[in-house]
Amino acid sequence: MSQNQLRKNLGKIIFVCVLCFLFVCISTLPVMSKNSGQCFVASSVGSTRQRSEGGDIPTWSMGDQWVYKVDPLYFSTPNASFSGAIQNFKQKVIGMTDGWYLIEITGQISGEIIINGVLGQLAGQITGESSIRVSDLAEGITELHSQGTITLLFVPFPYEMNIVTSSSPLLELYDFPLFVGEQWQLACMTSFSGSFIVQGVYEQSFNESQWFDEIATCIQKTSISVPAGIYECYEVGRSRSENQAWYSTDVGNIVQSTVDQSDENITVHLVLSLQSVDSAVQPITISEDISPAMVAPGVSVVVSGQAISSSSGNPIQNGVISLQIPATGNNWSTTTNSAGYYSIIIDAPTISDDTLSGRETGSGGVIVHCTSGSLFGYRVKTLTTVHDTMPAVPFVYGPTQGRIGVSYPYTFVSTDPENDEVFYFIDWGDGTSSSWLGPSASDENVTVSHTFQKKGNYLIRVKARDVYYAESDWGTLEVSMPKTSQSSFLLHFFERFPLIVHILKRFIIN
Repeated sequence: MSQNQLRKNLGKIIFVCVLCFLFVCISTLPVMSKNSGQCFVASSVGSTRQRSEGGDIPTWSMGDQWVYKVDPLYFSTPNASFSGAIQNFKQKVIGMTDGWYLIEITGQISGEIIINGVLGQLAGQITGESSIRVSDLAEGITELHSQGTITLLFVPFPYEMNIVTSSSPLLELYDFPLFVGEQWQLACMTSFSGSFIVQGVYEQSFNESQWFDEIATCIQKTSISVPAGIYECYEVGRSRSENQAWYSTDVGNIVQSTVDQSDENITVHLVLSLQSVDSAVQPITISEDISPAMVAPGVSVVVSGQAISSSSGNPIQNGVISLQIPATGNNWSTTTNSAGYYSIIIDAPTISDDTLSGRETGSGGVIVHCTSGSLFGYRVKTLTTVHDTMPAVPFVYGPTQGRIGVSYPYTFVSTDPENDEVFYFIDWGDGTSSSWLGPSASDENVTVSHTFQKKGNYLIRVKARDVYYAESDWGTLEVSMPKTSQSSFLLHFFERFPLIVHILKRFIIN
């Protein structure tokens, strides 16, 4: 076979082969995952429904980087196969602007390639950039490039690949913060376009789109050992494949990922493992607490924390705090006090996203920025809003008349439309009240005793609150305490006439 004939016959096969390995490269990205239009899910998950710190969204800083190795990396098509590895597969945060992280991607790919029975070598460089939304790590646009050489029968074939991927809506792989057992839906139209060139031989452009719809599940929390260390990770799987990923909140990213996928057209097997991680420090270290962090829309939420100088450890006094929820466009502002603390009370807006899970309307990052002179810092935590209906107005049962100084039982009960557990707050009408009591099952009687110390008419008021902080209106019961108890009367009498007490004691003794 002449060299020209070889070039013509293999041009299209090389294109398919390189396209395959580039999609494999894309599928190993910690922040986005696709293979022929399908998403390789890898998400962070927490351990409890109360949205613990361990499962919340990471805050990346400029300079953070994760270095991975993909080994083995194998794929095959009916006419070609590749067996090799990707070394120094690095993702580095090189910027943050307008609510987006800019991620730099680099790596080197090498290995053996077989095309129509002909053995050769492939070697190339991978470069690119990806934009990732700060508030939820949703994927924006990713651009990847690869240049290298495929050598077959001692003939070098230089190649160049350029590819741009995007999705609509944005691909939000992570439904932060998550917990073991949670499932969430991923649905988007994935698109990729670009060109492939074999110098002097072959050139082709491409522009494809495919609808993707799948369910991701957090399976368990487990310990994973990789060259970078041993980490507690959350294992995440997909509903339609054998692919798995392990996410660590300590790392703020994927620690390990495996892909095993096969059909009549392509077989892919790879293992990605973390080799090293470097975390940068912001000039201002700012903490953030959201309480409560999962609520019904309209519920009051407190966002608070402290800002300190990362270099000196001193509190940032009078620092400018700006708080925003990008998912809804809401903004608030305040300043830190002399100890560096800040606190803002907000009414939770209804948050919507594209990773449907349970009763959530959506979840979104609350970004807190702090600036002081030339110093700055930021932090991200997640606020989740849920579909929720307030509990019914509680019924109040108990004595409507009685004596002061006597303890009487009162029973309260409310029904929650979603069968959520409920808490009760009681205002006894005499200047005293309870804390939130519970939780109790919906429609379960709760009995609390109370003693009125003075004569009078009282209005007992009680309201119910479900676990998402939606509160009912007040339920009421009017009571009257017109009488003095016998024990109280005798006590008062003896206090006024102590001589009688002395005489009675002597009588009883004798």
